[in-house]
Amino acid sequence: MKVKNIYYALFLVIIFVSIFFYFKIDREKKKKNPTITDLALEPDVLINTADRSLHDHKKLAAIAFLDDAIEMMKLLEKDGDDVSMQAIELAIKDLEIVEEHIKAEDINDDLMYEAFADAMNSLAYASLRVSEKLIQEGKLKEADITLEHAMDHLQNSIRFARGEQKEDELVIVAHLQEIMDNHLQNDISKIDEVMAEIDSVVQAHVIK
Repeated sequence: MKVKNIYYALFLVIIFVSIFFYFKIDREKKKKNPTITDLALEPDVLINTADRSLHDHKKLAAIAFLDDAIEMMKLLEKDGDDVSMQAIELAIKDLEIVEEHIKAEDINDDLMYEAFADAMNSLAYASLRVSEKLIQEGKLKEADITLEHAMDHLQNSIRFARGEQKEDELVIVAHLQEIMDNHLQNDISKIDEVMAEIDSVVQAHVIK
């Protein structure tokens, strides 16, 4: 009986290890050729982790996670068109400024959170641009996925946005949610409206 239990336990271990390595290999493949859809929320996760690390007084870890977020955004930037690339480039520059302030130990939450919110807004903007293209190509299922990613980016940005910026972003989230709830995403003009709103917020909060 004991031998049988040992074999059963060994079998489970092999299954779990196989699943772990499958997802690890799959993730590494996507990282080598990422798209706005694959690993779309990776920068959000990295930025959130950088924030937690900094407030746990782990400056070097925060810088490392922020570096990874910037590198991931640079890779995702290549998947966009000229317009979305410009939006992501602005966000990358803001994050690089934040990183320099962290290294100089003169960072403040207002500066950092504004950059974090804008980074996620820019990724939401890029996701919507990709969604538009997919709709035009008749790839509605894929378009819905990128719309959901755009919503995730926007909701993550609200966590960092403050004051008037937070109020503006809450309005944008409600607008996109209305489009998704009423299945209006096939009307590209509706997506254009949300992108214009995001662009307005990002442009207003570019760090000089």
